[in-house]
Amino acid sequence: MAKEPKAKVIAFPKQRKRAEKARKSGLNHNKEGSVRNVNGTVYVDFMYLDERVRETSGLPWNEQNAKEVRAQLDRIIVAIQDGTFRFVEIFPKSKKAKYFDEREKEIRGLKSGPDEITFEEYAPEWFELLEGSGRISGRTLWEYKSYLKHYLVPFFGQKTFGQINAHSLEEFVSWSRKKKLKLRPVCNKSINKYLIPLKMICKQAAIKFRWGGSFDPFFGFKRLPEEDTIEKIVPFSLEEQMSLRKVLPDYWKPYFDFAFRSGLRPGEQIGMKPEDIDWEKGLLHVRRAITLDSEGKRFEGITKNKFSRRTIKLTPAMFESLKAQKAIYDQFGCEYFFCTPNGCAIRLTNLRQTVWIPALAKASLPIRGMKQTRHTFATMALSYGENPLWVARVMGHRDIEMIIKVYTRYVANSKGTEDGSLLNAAYDQKTGNNG
Repeated sequence: MAKEPKAKVIAFPKQRKRAEKARKSGLNHNKEGSVRNVNGTVYVDFMYLDERVRETSGLPWNEQNAKEVRAQLDRIIVAIQDGTFRFVEIFPKSKKAKYFDEREKEIRGLKSGPDEITFEEYAPEWFELLEGSGRISGRTLWEYKSYLKHYLVPFFGQKTFGQINAHSLEEFVSWSRKKKLKLRPVCNKSINKYLIPLKMICKQAAIKFRWGGSFDPFFGFKRLPEEDTIEKIVPFSLEEQMSLRKVLPDYWKPYFDFAFRSGLRPGEQIGMKPEDIDWEKGLLHVRRAITLDSEGKRFEGITKNKFSRRTIKLTPAMFESLKAQKAIYDQFGCEYFFCTPNGCAIRLTNLRQTVWIPALAKASLPIRGMKQTRHTFATMALSYGENPLWVARVMGHRDIEMIIKVYTRYVANSKGTEDGSLLNAAYDQKTGNNG
């Protein structure tokens, strides 16, 4: 039998008796595992899962390489101790890579491949992490939860991530179209929204299970075309506003006057509090909005984004609307500046069904969403020549990009005023400056 080549072996540290002479310091002094010189190559020698591991670094033996490998081995020992070590990541070419990979899965209950994990297994974990992160609003969480419950889990639940691809996504689109959303066929815009959390889930699963960049279930799938956003903007003319105002209950006239004249989001308007109004300086501080949480319940939160937290210099028309509302508010002393006739916080669904829609019908006007009051402010301001930058600031947009993109057809004069005076004059002419 041939003799094994001589190798310089630095043994594992052993517990010494007090009287024993201390070993000289070196690469492996009082450390777990050892770095060895085997035939001029740097090897590591350590225990993993109760088995001795001897693997080559592939580096020639010299002092510098030995130190670097020792540092790497120290990191391996730490990873083993805290349970995060994956053998195949450090030694992918090892003959024992597959063996230890299977043992790790068995011991830790790991499932690592896209074909081993179903969508339904990981989706709840993803949602819980997202909910705890505080990265998105409660309303968005509620929407994602609804998408998961009614669309994503019913269709993809039993599929593994490896089965999600362009073909299955097209099948999902076809399946979704057959479902009804508020008694209407599901449109492309809605389906695109459902795909947002699906894409997020696939991405996070790939990161957690380390599938790498080659995992791309959306490869070959194109986002569905959507209708032009502008087509959904149906603003009210001044004449239509006056017709609607005539049939609105007197109690609600200040509310809708202010909605049309300020462009606030409905959630921002019902979230206003008395202290948000600076009557002396004529300022309104928009700091909060009423929205829905992940359970679909009403709650008070921050505005849509940091640009929506703004201070508005009130135009005379806005000021008069708030002044009229103050007379109503003083009767109740509600927490919020706009409240119901019994002094309670406004719920937009009830307001829409009991006040808004009946008033539109009575005025013989087409049914439109209450958010059209915001669109009306923007389109009228631009049509009367107000500066798009002023419009963007009042509405709480980051810049004029959204204003130009969405309301292009109404931008008649970008050199208009920056205080709303042109728009205010239009209301003065129609209302006789009576608020």
